[in-house]
Amino acid sequence: MLAGGQGTAQAAERCDTIRVNGTVDWYPVMRRSTNTGLASGVLPKTVVEIARRIGIDVDFRPITPFKRQLVQLENGSLDAVLGAYWTKERAEKFQYSSRVLDDEVAIFVLKGKEFPLSKWADLEGRLGIRPFGGSYGEDFDEYAREKLTMQEIAPVPTEFRRDMLGMLLNENADYAVLGRFHGLKIIEEAEGADQLIDLNWPVVSNGVHILFSKTSTCAHLFDRFEEQLRKLRAEGWIETVLSDYRRPGQ
Repeated sequence: MLAGGQGTAQAAERCDTIRVNGTVDWYPVMRRSTNTGLASGVLPKTVVEIARRIGIDVDFRPITPFKRQLVQLENGSLDAVLGAYWTKERAEKFQYSSRVLDDEVAIFVLKGKEFPLSKWADLEGRLGIRPFGGSYGEDFDEYAREKLTMQEIAPVPTEFRRDMLGMLLNENADYAVLGRFHGLKIIEEAEGADQLIDLNWPVVSNGVHILFSKTSTCAHLFDRFEEQLRKLRAEGWIETVLSDYRRPGQ
C-alpha cells in the first residue's frame, strides 16, 4: 500500500515530484482506499519503482472522478494517470507509455444463464451492463455503440458492484463487461457475487498504459520514465508483481 502526500508547488516546478492519480477500483491495475487514499496495484508499484530509479518522489493526488483527471492531465495540473487503454482521441492529447500489462476483458453472467460466446455478435440481442465512463478499447466500444444494447451504470465503484449484482441476480440484465481479474476479485469479495461466473472466451485483450501530460512541468521526464518502464519489463519485474496479485486471496 502506498500513501499519498501533498506536493508543494515549488516541488512541482523543480519536477522532483510527479503528481499521479488513477482509478479507485480496477484490480489488479490500481485500487484506492476511499477512507485513507492509499493506493495499491501493479501500476502504483511500478510508478513508485520507476520514480525511485530516476530519483524523484511520487505524490498520489486525492481521489477524483476519472474524467476530471483527464481534464487535469490536459491542463498540466496532473502529471500522470495510472491505467488507461489506448484510444485515438486520448493519444492526440496525452503521451502514452508503452504497455505495462495486458487486461483481458470478459463477460460475467449469472450461473445457469451462460450462453455460447465465441464472437462479439453473440452478445447481440442481449442486455449488457458496464461501468459508467468505462472503455474497453476503441474497436469494441465502437461495435458496442453500433450493434449492442448496453447500459452504463453507477459512476462510483461501490455502487457499480451493488447495481451490477442486483441487475444480474434479479435477471434485469443478461451480462456484465469487466476486466477478467477485476470481475473475479468482485466474485471473491462481494456478498452474492459467487452466483456469477465468467465465460471463457475473452471479448478482447487490451494493453494497459500510463498517460502522461504534455503540458505539465514534468512532461520532459516522459522519455526517462519510458526507458525505465522498458527495463522493468525486460527484467521480469512487472510480471513478478503481477503474479503476486493473481494468486488466490491477493
